[in-house]
Amino acid sequence: QKMHKSKGNSVEPFSTIEKYGADPTRWYMLSVSPVWTPLKFDEEGIKEVQAKFFNTLKNTYTFFQMYANTDKVDPTKFKVKYSNLEEIDKWLISKYNNLVKNVTDAMEEYDLNKVVKYINFFVNEDLSNWYIRRNRRRFWGSKLDNSKKAVYQTTYEVLVGICELIAPIAPFTSEEIYINLTNNES
Repeated sequence: QKMHKSKGNSVEPFSTIEKYGADPTRWYMLSVSPVWTPLKFDEEGIKEVQAKFFNTLKNTYTFFQMYANTDKVDPTKFKVKYSNLEEIDKWLISKYNNLVKNVTDAMEEYDLNKVVKYINFFVNEDLSNWYIRRNRRRFWGSKLDNSKKAVYQTTYEVLVGICELIAPIAPFTSEEIYINLTNNES
């Protein structure tokens, strides 16, 4: 049913934004339905977006940051050639490049619902569930060998890229992570 004050089913936007944040609220609104259809609003949906997307992204960033700081590694100070990357690094880069293409195409179609779904899937499945989980031992390694450099470099480049992709929809989250990663203004 369409939201309306007289029906008593409207939602006060500022209290929702104050409670959950602007980025999760905006992300939820785009993820729940295409912009050309009536909005199906459910506060539980914002909680789910916050838990499944924003927390996953922040946890991935925190994991990377914790190990990079522990190892005193700056992935911008070295460059592992593509030919020297491990197969799983190449896999993630390929998945990321497909994501960029799909997001760009969806943006050009003004289909932000697709954009959000593509990014959600990539962050949750490809980056967090597959790449980070399967490469923990590489982060834990005692020597800063080529494999460890490659996993840092790949994770860094993908996290920076994700920040750039989500910036139009989630500017506050992307800005925070991007600045922390790069020490540059966005």
